[in-house]
Amino acid sequence: MSETPKEAPKIDYRERYEQLLGEISTLENNEQRHQSLLRTLISRVLFAVDKAYPELAADSQKLRETLRQSEDGPLALDRLQPSIERLAEEIRAIEANNLTPPRSETLTPEENAAQIDVRDFLPILLERIAFTEQLDGRRAKLLRIIQDPKDRTLNSVLIDRAASLINDMRRALEHEKTELAQFLQQLTESLSEIDQHTFAHLTDIQTQRDSQRALDEAVTEQVTHIGQTVASATDLDELKKEVRERILRIGDYIQSFRQTEEKRLDELELENQHMREQITKLESTRSFLHEQLIASEQKMLRDPLTGLPNRLALDERVELEMARMKRESTPLCFAIWDIDHFKSVNDTFGHQAGDKALHVVGKTLHKLIRDVDMVARYGGEEFVMILPRANLQQAFVILERIRETLAGTAFRFKETPLKITLSCGVAEVQPQETSETAIMRADEALYRAKSNGRNRTEMALIK
Repeated sequence: MSETPKEAPKIDYRERYEQLLGEISTLENNEQRHQSLLRTLISRVLFAVDKAYPELAADSQKLRETLRQSEDGPLALDRLQPSIERLAEEIRAIEANNLTPPRSETLTPEENAAQIDVRDFLPILLERIAFTEQLDGRRAKLLRIIQDPKDRTLNSVLIDRAASLINDMRRALEHEKTELAQFLQQLTESLSEIDQHTFAHLTDIQTQRDSQRALDEAVTEQVTHIGQTVASATDLDELKKEVRERILRIGDYIQSFRQTEEKRLDELELENQHMREQITKLESTRSFLHEQLIASEQKMLRDPLTGLPNRLALDERVELEMARMKRESTPLCFAIWDIDHFKSVNDTFGHQAGDKALHVVGKTLHKLIRDVDMVARYGGEEFVMILPRANLQQAFVILERIRETLAGTAFRFKETPLKITLSCGVAEVQPQETSETAIMRADEALYRAKSNGRNRTEMALIK
């Protein structure tokens, strides 16, 4: 008789199913953040259009109406895109036909402010969106164009490129969600197949029990007949003949049972082998997808230029530390760093030097913070630092030590020494205060540090 097949390793599919559902939820939350940023971008761009191109106010108003209609759900990009493209085409036609004055020459202050606003706002938007590694190169190239004071690219073209980049990022997220949904569907089908196999296995066990019961009854019947024959036999030859026939029948019953059992076990082994192959394939796919999701989430929470956590990661950590502060009644401070005269570095040495400075500063800040602290790139040349369990005076001492170390660090770009200093503003979160208000106070303190000569740390005033 064949050996009983080994049991396949037990896998908690319910736990993995719930884990994957949680990962889908994370992707959906990230998409909601991007949708919110995209809504803000469109609103700010339409504001700029109203100021710079009053004749297009009716078209921009229609776009606003379409935007408002999708406030309670995902952006209706299929409805927005044709209108945005049409508006961009109208702007190109106006500028090509010189129907508006040249930029910054005869524009009114309000119109000129709207033109500048686009180039000021787009970098902030692009810095705060976590792009995939494949799209980050395009983001960096577009940022260099936007921030180049000599560039004469039309604002409408810059807006088109930014919108295209964000849409591509959204499509990448949709593709990732689709892959995960397909895997969940595959997992559901495999679980259903396993359920069917389990049911069939239970049925098979019942069949085996019935067969064993039938064999037992048949053997018992023949043994009973042998006993009765022996008890009533008068002829020895007849007795031998009867006993021999009964024993042969018992042998036939056992042989038939053995053949049936071997056939059943062979079928069961084939079924088990198929299920093991299915489980192995499912496990391999799950592991690959899980690794992809982890890598994707890490990229989504990491600034590719500095290697520091980005704005999304900062928001998550701020929420955790605010909850810890309230739960444990411990102090918490936020600090904002800004590289002094960063624009002059870009203008004098080029964006490559600026990128190098950002990378070195980010790496140095990360090396100098305490184990419990966190530093993240906030956007542009700004960095935000979280200092748990430190009051305002303690945080000031820590930040001053870091600032002095940075000021004494020798920066070089292609053998050219660069003098890099940073200004800092710090605020301690007050009872009943939100994180947004505390960070805003730290930003105001940073502004004072800039106004008071730079390369210094200022503490936020309590309002």
